[in-house]
Amino acid sequence: MERFLVCKNPKCHFVLDRRINGQSVDSAHLILKKCPACGGAWSSNCPSCSQPLAMRLVGGIPQSVCCTGKTHTRARAA
Repeated sequence: MERFLVCKNPKCHFVLDRRINGQSVDSAHLILKKCPACGGAWSSNCPSCSQPLAMRLVGGIPQSVCCTGKTHTRARAA
């Protein structure tokens, strides 16, 4: 199961980290069925290159590992 989900809305790209304190929260996407920032749908693929989403935090900003594409500049991992 994917650790991160990203909003499909190209103007948003809110990132949802499905782990809390190192523990997987399998139902996070069920609780947050839509992006809390814009109401968009979730994706488990990178919005820049469509590869499976792998993220890291750089200065508190989520960044995809596969293509170093940044998500929305105001994005924060939730």
